Amino acid sequence: MKTRFYLMVTAVLLLCGTVQLQAQVSSAKFCKTFADNTAGHWTAVSSLGVNSCELKFTDNEFKFKTDNKEATKHLKKEALVVQYGGHLYVNCRNLDCDEFSLDCANYAQAYRYGGKGLLLVAYRIDGGALLASLAGDIVGVAAPGVVGAVSSAASSVIWYGSKDLRGFRCYLLENSNDDGEAKIKGLNDEFMEKLLADNAALLKQYKAANKKSDRLSASHILPILRDKGLIKE
Repeated sequence: MKTRFYLMVTAVLLLCGTVQLQAQVSSAKFCKTFADNTAGHWTAVSSLGVNSCELKFTDNEFKFKTDNKEATKHLKKEALVVQYGGHLYVNCRNLDCDEFSLDCANYAQAYRYGGKGLLLVAYRIDGGALLASLAGDIVGVAAPGVVGAVSSAASSVIWYGSKDLRGFRCYLLENSNDDGEAKIKGLNDEFMEKLLADNAALLKQYKAANKKSDRLSASHILPILRDKGLIKE
């Protein structure tokens, strides 16, 4: 009964365009470069003079807000990767991609990829219509807005609504400069066909989508990468 209530609350928030997630600030940390992320060199968000921190999913992207304006500004402009509530988020502010546009000026959720990279999804959605379908697909969500409750809502937005992410794209982050600026790789046909060359079943699954836009959508690619063991929730 409680789980169903929480799902209903989350669905309403999604339909309003905003999901507010809170975890203990002591678990929030960030790094400024990809090298620091790889080496595990993290800085605690609390070291910025923060007592509370929250994550909002609004305007098709994730935003961090703290009780310290300067700290919030720092996370927006300086941090490359934030770990929060057991999930990873990549700051898209200083990222560039040649394959296709990156329609995200804040944070996108990310997953460890193949033990060395980060796989992220940048959002390009038609707010109301997609959020409505996402809300219907959310499952297993903890209570949002409750300090200390680590929520899986962020993960659910990608996974349980993944069949609706036709306009979203997957990107691979493998390095950055000392300022956190990076050129990221958009996953395209050439990349996917080479990646799946040793797995006929997954390659067939990938090619089953006739339209290129459908093949390259996050809704199509994410489950394939998960089944190949390259990313985990």
